[in-house]
Amino acid sequence: MKLVYQENWDKIKERLTLLWDNEILDRPVVSVRCLRDKNNPYGNPNLKVPKTSKEYYLDVACMIERNLDVIEKTYFGGDAYPVIFPGWGCGGHSKYLQSWEMYEKHTHYTPHTIWMDPVIDEYSDFDFHFDRNNPVFQAELQSMQYLAEESKGRYMVAMPDNCGSFDGLGNLRNNEDLIVDLMDQPEEVKMASGKLVDALIRSGDELFEAVRRACDGGSAHGWMGTWSPGKHMQLQCDLSVMISPAMYQEFILEEIERTTAWLDHSIYHLDGIEQARFLDFLLSVKKLNMIQWTQVEGQPDVTQNFHHIRRIQKAGKGVVLIIDKCQLEAVLDNTSPNGRMLIVNGADDPQEADAIVDYVAKHSFQRKLY
Repeated sequence: MKLVYQENWDKIKERLTLLWDNEILDRPVVSVRCLRDKNNPYGNPNLKVPKTSKEYYLDVACMIERNLDVIEKTYFGGDAYPVIFPGWGCGGHSKYLQSWEMYEKHTHYTPHTIWMDPVIDEYSDFDFHFDRNNPVFQAELQSMQYLAEESKGRYMVAMPDNCGSFDGLGNLRNNEDLIVDLMDQPEEVKMASGKLVDALIRSGDELFEAVRRACDGGSAHGWMGTWSPGKHMQLQCDLSVMISPAMYQEFILEEIERTTAWLDHSIYHLDGIEQARFLDFLLSVKKLNMIQWTQVEGQPDVTQNFHHIRRIQKAGKGVVLIIDKCQLEAVLDNTSPNGRMLIVNGADDPQEADAIVDYVAKHSFQRKLY
């Protein structure tokens, strides 16, 4: 496959494939994006302006146009490549259990995110069965097919944000009520979360197939830029910051086990240090390949959490780290290059982006795999 805006895709594909097995081709994986030309910044006054926030998300032709404006102006350094991420809401597969009328009434689009009103009062009154003919699912499936058909080597198409079935259940029930339900209605919660995982898997198989050709026969991740020759996506449970390790083990771990068993490769999005208390459970999941450590604003940054990163790597799991260029030296000095993907922000121009990639290549082999 040839990519219009990344001439090194064949070599990148090799590196990203080996990444899943903690192996290195010629250098560790590192992605750096920046403007090609500071005199040609992002934004184009000639682009179609959506009339509403809803149109911004759902007008796929408009989505392609604005993404291509960014892609054409971006320098993809190292292992970065162009990809469109159709962000239709976290835990978005929960929409596929709603009628079109329910979806229209309870889904709200804002300039920065998508919110869903809770629709479950009693678990016994809600139909958790996924039907592939559901009009909400069909609308998103057709949008994914259109994105793929129009890619023409200019970009890959990532899966929508259908990660986190407990987060999806939180969309349907309301997070605060769901937390109480863990104690008051545990069996109902387990039944409902299991149905959400069923919906994720059944809908996901069709969505992966819709974009496979646009992703060189595999699948791409939108904001991490990983790639797999099979099915891969991010897993998460942002809701877990509000529960104990015992509750995580009882309710969430089964979701992670089932989802990783379905996927060929998987990454867990660990969103902040509150979730570090679940690391032992995550590291016990054999088919979980990687963990993405998130630097949350207001919390100790990655340079103060190397003890957690080393635990992950010592357990044989890979890590994805999104860092600032000023953190690069410390990260290279304190982590293993094997199974490590760095996404480095802050390059001022293509020359600095290339210099960062060269620096990673030269300074990554001072540590052996744990």
